[in-house]
Amino acid sequence: MAPISNDENPKKLETLTVPKIIEQLERALIEIKYNKPSDDELAFNKTENVQIDSKNFERPQFIGKELMLFEMIGILNGKITELQKKYDKIKNIEEREEQFLASKSDEITKPIEDIFYIAKQSKSGKIDSDEALDGVLDAAKKLQNISTVVLDTNRITNKSLILTKKNQSINEIISECIELSKNSKLKVPIKLGLDNDILIPVDKMRIIQVIQTILNNAAKYTETGHIKVESFVAHEQNLVIIRINDTGRGISKDVFPRIFEQDTTENQTNNGKLSLYLCKGIIGAHDGKITAKNNSDRGCTFTVSLPIKN
Repeated sequence: MAPISNDENPKKLETLTVPKIIEQLERALIEIKYNKPSDDELAFNKTENVQIDSKNFERPQFIGKELMLFEMIGILNGKITELQKKYDKIKNIEEREEQFLASKSDEITKPIEDIFYIAKQSKSGKIDSDEALDGVLDAAKKLQNISTVVLDTNRITNKSLILTKKNQSINEIISECIELSKNSKLKVPIKLGLDNDILIPVDKMRIIQVIQTILNNAAKYTETGHIKVESFVAHEQNLVIIRINDTGRGISKDVFPRIFEQDTTENQTNNGKLSLYLCKGIIGAHDGKITAKNNSDRGCTFTVSLPIKN
């Protein structure tokens, strides 16, 4: 941003804000309107006490305040363009958030409707209190999950996700995720290949969500073969690397370039489950990286890299 000086001392500079530019423009327009050249205009043209022969003297195209006026207009135009770009970006984010919330409205209202329905059934005596309590707890858990997804999506989009980091055993986190996956409908075995264990500063709940999401996707699309989970400790690179490989159908060519984008159809949340967009945001908040690739034969591989030390 260009500075201006209020006097001849170049050390005293003032930032050119939009109000200041407008003020300078107003002053320049008044002086041009009343044809009152100021001292800096005379100094600029070096015409003090000099006789000018109009036949032999070629007047500059713009002088003094005229030159400053056009300079201010150019700078102001640049600032307006910059503000317009920022406005368009904010507007785009707001529109995407509205679309996202609209797409989640059914998922948010369904558990609430279930709670009301169960309460009415219990009150009428059609179901006993224990069955009603289990149903309410299940619906409340679904509501909590989808609420967390909606809030986290907004936080990641606005880069305001807050993590609760503690030194955690990475192998214990992976093992816990695998145990959770075994409780789901797995069609293939999960193979494990873990490096020496190490403690790294992470938000355990968030990392479990990420690994669990990748494992759930692998289990969903892998009907034959296996799923393999590996960990590698790379001290020289200050990284722990988690690799999840499957022999499923892989990622379609149409979806692959947008696999981590919020608007990808295959990337939408379902009953509060994390999307890959959220996974990328969580890993990014850890100063880590998540990538995906299709294998040469079949299936795909997701790789998560996390720093050993911050």
